[in-house]
Amino acid sequence: MAGIDNAIFYTVWSYRKGAGRDILTLMLDYFKAEKPWLKRFVTLSPKTEMAHNFHLNNGAVVLQRNRQSVNYEYILL
Repeated sequence: MAGIDNAIFYTVWSYRKGAGRDILTLMLDYFKAEKPWLKRFVTLSPKTEMAHNFHLNNGAVVLQRNRQSVNYEYILL
């Protein structure tokens, strides 16, 4: 699709330990296989140490810090 190369998610969260990583992996694999024109995966996450560590440990970079949230970006290669 011309001009559309981003997938934006409100957040990635689960109460079950490890499920957030599973959700992230499933979504990234889905985008690579089914929507190869998408190149960016961005989350809007709370400003918590847990969210920060989760995203950085799973390959994201801080895209932007906002007053009440942080955007993390995963590059789809």
